[in-house]
Amino acid sequence: MIEYSTNHLNTDSIFSITEGGATLEAVLHRLLDGQKVTIEEIHNKIILLPVAGKKAPDKYSLYGYIMEEGSQEPLAYATVKDLETSQVTQANRFGYYNIMLTQGKHYLEVKPANLPPKIFIIALESAVKKNLVVAAIKLPETKIEAGNILQQDGGSRVDKYQTDAYNNFLGEADPVRSLYLMPGNIETQETTGKLVVRGGDPDQSIFLLDGNQVFNPSHLLGEISIVNSTLVKSIRQYKNDFPSRFDGAISSVTEVNTRDGNMEKWTAEGNAGLLAGAISLEGPLIKNTTAMMFSMRHSWSNPLLNIIDDNYRLRFYDIHFKLTHLINANNKLMFTGYLGKDRLNLHNPDVQYIQRWGNRLGTLNWLHLLGSRSFVSTTLNASNYSNLAGVKFTWFNDSTQQMEESDVFNNKGSIEKLEAKTQFEFNSLPNVRFRFGSRYAHTTIRPFTTQISLDFLEETGDYQPIRPFRFEELSAYFENEWRIGSNLLIRPGFHLTYYKFRDYTHPSLQPRLFAAYRINQKQQLTLSYAQMAQYLHQVSSPLLDINSEFWVPSTKLLRPVESIMINAGYNLNDKNGFYLSADAYYKVMRNLTNFAEKGNIFYNGDLWEQDILAGNGCSYGLELLSRKQVNKWQLQLSYALTYSDRQFPGINDGKRYPFRYDRRHNLNVAITYSPLKNLDLNAVWYFSSGDARMLPDSTETTYQFKRLKPYHRLNLNASYTFQTDKQLSHKISAGLYNAYQARNKYSPDLAIPDNSSYNAVVPGSRLFDLTFYLSYSFKF
Repeated sequence: MIEYSTNHLNTDSIFSITEGGATLEAVLHRLLDGQKVTIEEIHNKIILLPVAGKKAPDKYSLYGYIMEEGSQEPLAYATVKDLETSQVTQANRFGYYNIMLTQGKHYLEVKPANLPPKIFIIALESAVKKNLVVAAIKLPETKIEAGNILQQDGGSRVDKYQTDAYNNFLGEADPVRSLYLMPGNIETQETTGKLVVRGGDPDQSIFLLDGNQVFNPSHLLGEISIVNSTLVKSIRQYKNDFPSRFDGAISSVTEVNTRDGNMEKWTAEGNAGLLAGAISLEGPLIKNTTAMMFSMRHSWSNPLLNIIDDNYRLRFYDIHFKLTHLINANNKLMFTGYLGKDRLNLHNPDVQYIQRWGNRLGTLNWLHLLGSRSFVSTTLNASNYSNLAGVKFTWFNDSTQQMEESDVFNNKGSIEKLEAKTQFEFNSLPNVRFRFGSRYAHTTIRPFTTQISLDFLEETGDYQPIRPFRFEELSAYFENEWRIGSNLLIRPGFHLTYYKFRDYTHPSLQPRLFAAYRINQKQQLTLSYAQMAQYLHQVSSPLLDINSEFWVPSTKLLRPVESIMINAGYNLNDKNGFYLSADAYYKVMRNLTNFAEKGNIFYNGDLWEQDILAGNGCSYGLELLSRKQVNKWQLQLSYALTYSDRQFPGINDGKRYPFRYDRRHNLNVAITYSPLKNLDLNAVWYFSSGDARMLPDSTETTYQFKRLKPYHRLNLNASYTFQTDKQLSHKISAGLYNAYQARNKYSPDLAIPDNSSYNAVVPGSRLFDLTFYLSYSFKF
C-alpha cells in the first residue's frame, strides 16, 4: 500500500519497466527521481512525504556484547559495521558495543581481531539488547583486516602475525614481548629487559593486566612475559594517543586483558620446554553462568638450565586465576588473581648477581548495562611488587697488581597499590558518545637503606627499613567523541588529578585531543595532543647496571614528571594485504629524575632527596611500520628514527646531552614462511644504535659522552602443528636465540671507583649468546 498527496507530487509522467525482476525500491526511486518527496516505510505502508515535511527517522540503540560461540568469551575491540550506511562502531575491552540505527532491517558485519567476520541481519523496531556471537570456524588461514575504518583512538593493536612471529625462550608465542616488533619500542640491556618507548625511561611506561598495574611484567630479566599466549584476549598499546582515562605514564600504556573462561565446555593447554613447563585449564563451574580459568608455569630444576649458561641459575613461576560469573543479562562479575616470583643467581669472573622479584595482584570487576545507551565498569585493584638486588665485582688493583673483589652492594624495596575506579560510557546520539569516570589510588613505598656487606643479604631482617612513603591520588576524566559524517572523528577530553604526599599537594589538569580523518577507502590521517603527569619516580644509578629499582614519590623538591606531546599519523591499508603507517611526534618533559654523582639514594635514608637531580628533556622522531602478505610469505618491517636528550644541573656543565636510551636508529624485521599447511618458519632480526652513555673520564670526577656499539640479534624459529583426533592438537617448536652469535655488550667496560662514592660499575658483559630452545605443546 502506497499513500501520497497529489499536492506535492507530479503524477502525469509515464515510465516503462523492462522485462525481468525489479524491486519496488528501485521502481519508486526511478519514478520519483527529481520529485520533492521522500519515501518512508511506516507500519507496513509506504508513505510519500513532501520534503518540507520530512521528519528525521527515529534511531534506536542496538547494544550488547560481542562473544565467541561456545565459550561465550567477550571479543575485545571487535568492529561492527552497518553495510548500508557504512556506520562503524568498535567494542570496548570488555566486548561491549553500542550502535544507533534507524528503524528497519540492517545487515551488520562483525569483525573480531582473530576470528572470521560474520554478517548479522537485525530487524530494529525499538532499542534492542542483542549479544552478537561469532563462531570460531576453522578455515584455511587468511588475513582478516578490519579495513580502513575510522579510528577511535591512536592505540596500536598487536597483530596475530606479530604474535606468531615472536617466540620466547619457552618456544611459545609471546604476545606481550611481540610489542618489541613495533616501531619506537626497544628493550633495555638484558640485565633489566624492560620496555623503553620513544627513548624514555622504563618507568615512564606502565603495564595494566585486566586494568591492574604490574610493576615488573617479566621473567628471565625481560626475556619472557608474565602472560602466556593461552591467556590473552587483547593487547593495546597507547603511545601516539592517550585517551583521557589514562594517567601516570608519559611514554606508553600497555593494556592486556585476559580471557574470561569458557562458559560451554572444559578445555586445556600445556607446554613443556627446556626452561619450564606450563598448564592452562578453563571451563564452566556452572554452565553458561560461571566459568573458571587457571594457568600455572614453573621453571625446571637448575641442572637442566646448565645448557644455557653454567654460571646462570634461575627459578621462576607464575599463577593466573580468573573467575567469571553472570549474575543476569545485565550484570557480570569477574575476579582476577596473579602471583609470580623470580630468583636469579649469576656468577662469572667479572661480576656476581643475586636478584629476587615478584608480583601479587587481585582485581574485582563489575560490569553493568544501565540501559540501551549506557555501560559502566567498576573495579577494585590491589597490586604488590617487591625487589631485592645484590652485586659484587672483581677488579684489578693497580697498586697490588692483584685481582680483588669489591664489597656487595645490596638493595631492597617494595611497593603496593590499592585502587578503586569506575568508568561510564553513554551514547547520547548516533554520532556522539560520552565517556567519564573517577579513580582513587593509595600507594605505599617501603624502602630500605642500602647495605654494603662482605656477602649477599637475602633476608628482610638484614635491612634497616626507612619510614614508608605513602601518597594518594584522586582523579576524574571526561571525553566526548563526535563523528562528523563518515570520514571525520574528533575526541576532546581532559584528565584532572589531585595528588597528596604528606603535606605536599599537587593538582593537575591534563587536556587531551584525538582526531581522525579518512581521506578515502585506503588512507587516513590522525592527530593527537596529550598532556600527561607522573607522580611515581623510579630512579636507578647511571652506573649500576642491575635491576636495582628505587621507587620514590613526588615531593616539594622532586616535582611530578610532566609532558606535552603532539603526534601526527598517516595510515594506508589497501585490499591487497599491504599496510603502511607513519607517525611523527614531538614531546617535551620536565621534572625528570637522575642520580647525583654519589648515586646511592638510600645509603643515608634521611637525605635521599638530595641524591636525586631534577631536570628537563625532549624527545622527537619518526616511526614507520609496514606489513605485506604474498602467498606463503608474510613480512613486517618497522623503523624508528628517534632523538632523546636530557638537561640536568651539574651534568655536562648543565648543557643538553643525548639520553642513555637515545638509540638513534631502530630497525626490526619479521619474516614468516609457511611452506606447508602446518609448518611455519620465522625469522626476527633486530638492530638498534648503541646506548648513549655519560662515562667517567680518567680523573673519575668528570664525565664524557660516548656512544656504545650497535646492538643486533637474529632469532630463528620453526613450528609444526598436527592433530591426532578432532579434539587433540599438538605443536612442536624449536629455535635459536642470537643465531649468528652477535657479540653484543649490554654495559660498558669501566674501572671501579673508590667505594666511598658508592658507585658500583658493571664491566662489559652479556647473559645470552647462541641459545637453543625446544618445546612441545598440546590443546584439547
